Amino acid sequence: MPSGSNRRDTPALADLPPADRFCDSPSDNPYWNESVWFSVSIPDKRIHGMIQYYFRPNMNMLNGGPVLWDASGHNSWDCRHYNWAHLQALPPGQEKFNMQANNSLAVKVLEPLQRYALSYDHDDLRFELEWNAIGPLHELKTGDAGQQATAKFHIEQPGRMTGTLTSLGETFSIDCFSMRDTSFGARDYASLASGGYFWGIAAESSFHAIAMGKGREQKVIGGYLYRDGELSSLASGVRRIEEYGRFGPKKVVFEATDKLGRQLSATGSIDEGLLFTGYTDHTVVWSLVEWDWDGITHWGDNQEFAPAMRFRQIARGDIELGTGE
Repeated sequence: MPSGSNRRDTPALADLPPADRFCDSPSDNPYWNESVWFSVSIPDKRIHGMIQYYFRPNMNMLNGGPVLWDASGHNSWDCRHYNWAHLQALPPGQEKFNMQANNSLAVKVLEPLQRYALSYDHDDLRFELEWNAIGPLHELKTGDAGQQATAKFHIEQPGRMTGTLTSLGETFSIDCFSMRDTSFGARDYASLASGGYFWGIAAESSFHAIAMGKGREQKVIGGYLYRDGELSSLASGVRRIEEYGRFGPKKVVFEATDKLGRQLSATGSIDEGLLFTGYTDHTVVWSLVEWDWDGITHWGDNQEFAPAMRFRQIARGDIELGTGE
């Protein structure tokens, strides 16, 4: 059972807010998608990962699972753990945040929009974790047609992940900043172009953004700034890539203004990360990031995405990172 199951019964489905349950009026599109994602990391060990799953109810399928990596391996076949499983039948009676997958991943609402328990025990990875919100949720509304095609409803929320995790025979005490998101909609990745999805969290502030473009300077199309107890959507912004690694950005500058007129300027140092191909029609370089925002370290990640064909061209050396070709 999920961690914390003996501490509190799962709230009744009728009592859950919309962000904690399946969409009340889904379409019959076979690609209708209900997603959940949490990050987990051990920054001093440069270990980073995700706990992500997708319901495809009209296909009777459940995709996803935990992925964990560090500098020792950058692919699904050589990272610390990879069980992002595509071929799972949807177990009967599952709820969005009260579920147990066939690959052993279990998630449970402990307190709506505030606390979630997560557990897993398969092959060389085990964990008992609890996620606690440290800020309000934010609904991502970009106005970008490609992004809107991948999710009708999409929220992010900053939090803290605690518990224990055993990987490759070593047990770690987890106490890290963690972003979560959840979404629903007919997921159409074919419409998604190149860009970056990134965020950073500290004890009393956080930010999230999505930037689109192939070049070294990319326009921010959505996100939030949370500071001094107040959350606001971003009104404008830009991300400039100062240095590239092998497959994605290595050093970036992020500047933005929120709808309250507050400004943000942060620099990010990005690890090499994982080459994630779980979405099949586009590739993501998924990395741990150490951000400096006004002298305060904000830990987070960078998800640099590109259509699969473009990424193959980059990997083969046919085109260069940062160019429109």
